[in-house]
Formats: sequence, C-alpha cells, structure tokens
Amino acid sequence: MSNTSIIAYAVLTLSIGYAFVYPSFGDLNSLLDKKQEYANALNTISNIEDKKNELLTEFNNISEAKKTDINIVLPSSLDFVRLISQIDTVAASHGISIDKISSKNVDSPVGTSIENPEPQNPYNSSIIGFSFVTSYDNFKAFLSDLEKSLRILDVKSTRIETQDKNGLYLYDVEFETYWLK
Repeated sequence: MSNTSIIAYAVLTLSIGYAFVYPSFGDLNSLLDKKQEYANALNTISNIEDKKNELLTEFNNISEAKKTDINIVLPSSLDFVRLISQIDTVAASHGISIDKISSKNVDSPVGTSIENPEPQNPYNSSIIGFSFVTSYDNFKAFLSDLEKSLRILDVKSTRIETQDKNGLYLYDVEFETYWLK
C-alpha cells in the first residue's frame, strides 16, 4: 500500500468519524446543559424544603391561644352563626337586643378586559346587617367594643331614626367582614 492510499484511508476514516461523532458532541452539550438545569432545580427544591421546615418549626412554636386568636382574626369561613353570636354577646353586655339580621356576599371584582384582569383577592367578604334600639351612649359603647374585638369588621353604613322622646334611637348598621378563601 502506498503512502497516498494510507493518507486517503486516514482522511476517509477521520471524515466518517467526524460525520458520526460531531452531532453527538452537540447532543452531549445539550445533555450537560440539562444536567445543570436539573442540578439548579434540585438546589431550589432543597432551599424550599429547608424554608418549609423552618416555617413549620416556627408554626409549631406558636401557642394554641395565639392560633385561636389568628383563627378569629383570619377565619377560613364566614361562620355566620358564630359571628352573629359574638356580636349579640357584645350587644347584650350593653343591654342591646339585635333584630332583623341579614347577610349578603360581596362580589369579587371583575376585570375590565382580558389583558388587564383584576387580581384575585385572597379573601372573601360579606355584608352583615342588623337593627336594634338603644340610646346613643350605648351605641357608642357597643361600637367601641366591636372595634376592640379580634374579628375584622368594617362599618359600611349606619342609619339612625328617632324612636320616641326617651332618647332611644333605631339603628340599622351594616358591617363588612372577611375570611380567607
């Protein structure tokens, strides 16, 4: 065999090898990139898991009394009966008897367009209305006690009518209350 044919075979062998191996280098680089992405994802998951464990430990250190208070401030449902019972207990301490109780849910906001939808609230709300007859001083004390309670109640409207000449008034009050979705 001549030197020319050996060189031709060597060039042919290298060309065929290059034709088959070169695309594999591209695949290899792609696989190395994927490996790095997976390593980053695992690192992120590990960080999230560490943060979850840290928060869980912190949550477990909260006393039961504080958890109860948190559930009062941010309840997971309206629990209409319990809410009215709590309001009635505060009212009774001021000699007030509540009647004509009503409730209506507040609609969540609707976006003006598909491109700009309104953000979803993490909470729901409802308007609770009731009426009662009492003096103005008792009314102020009643509202003051409701203001100091843990449950979030926003006064939406108050309507006052004179009842008689004894200093008693008919109050129609509406509160908005909130709970987590």
